[in-house]
Amino acid sequence: MSEKDDFAKGLLTGALIGGLIGVAVGILVAPKSGEEMREELAEKAKDFAEKVQDEYDVLYDKARRTTDTLIHSLHDIEETARKKADELAARVKS
Repeated sequence: MSEKDDFAKGLLTGALIGGLIGVAVGILVAPKSGEEMREELAEKAKDFAEKVQDEYDVLYDKARRTTDTLIHSLHDIEETARKKADELAARVKS
């Protein structure tokens, strides 16, 4: 899961940086006063950061559930394999 986590973090970081650059450029080319521009830039950056955090939380929760499901499945497989091994050992002994 580490590679997927790293990929997700990199993707979210890239999206955040790209989004912030896009917001900044869009606001800077708009015909507004400096103070209005800074306020709007700060508000949009905050909104965007919240959206990125929300998406990250969703992805993290999904990854956690997937990991938990995988671990549970592996435990089931391990238990089945142990039972089969015990059955084979018993058959060999008899």
